[in-house]
Amino acid sequence: MKSFFSNISLILVILLISCSQQKGLDRSVLEDSTRPDKEKAQDVARKVLEVYEFFGIQPGMTVADLWPGGGYNMHILSRLMGENGKVFCMMGVQEDRYQLTEVIDARVAKANLTNVEVFYLPSDLPKNSIDVMVAVRNYHDHDTPRDQLLADLRVALKPNGIVGIVEVATNRPGWDEETHRLNEKVVIEEFTSNGFILEASSDMLRNPDDDYSIRGFDEGRYNMDRYLLKFKKN
Repeated sequence: MKSFFSNISLILVILLISCSQQKGLDRSVLEDSTRPDKEKAQDVARKVLEVYEFFGIQPGMTVADLWPGGGYNMHILSRLMGENGKVFCMMGVQEDRYQLTEVIDARVAKANLTNVEVFYLPSDLPKNSIDVMVAVRNYHDHDTPRDQLLADLRVALKPNGIVGIVEVATNRPGWDEETHRLNEKVVIEEFTSNGFILEASSDMLRNPDDDYSIRGFDEGRYNMDRYLLKFKKN
């Protein structure tokens, strides 16, 4: 009987530990007064915190926002990582097209995002320094072939580090220039051919009603059929 109760106690302890580990990310960061209202309006459709949780992001990590655009993910990640974490913004190809470094620098200063560091190229990222990288609807923007890009990202990741990809789905093979969509088979092939393992995928952003005709920049872009891929450094 004593052994029985000891086993029950052990099970309860394990369950309590498991529950504490599964605690979700702090949703209050989405109400940050320094975030633009137009970005807050996107949060529900983008399921931003659920996406981060799927990628394994936790406070205190060093994470990288690849091609950060105007800073939507950078801002939220900065608040989530806190004073013990870091956020690396890798400007990359979009810097050439949109000159966004000034936008990011201004946003960092205005919102006092003191744990953010900006880097221009993938090869500039510190080696073996990053726990998780996120690339949200922008991996396709990098010129092909992307082998060198993936090699640079792999070098910057810690052992078993993660790259999380969000892209818009298409029923056409390869890259669909007309609708600005990339077939997920291309992404999987490129990563797994360059030293990564596909650890998981998710349907949380899928939309079966998407007929694949809407362009990535059109109205309703946050309700498009999107896929999530989680790659681990091999």
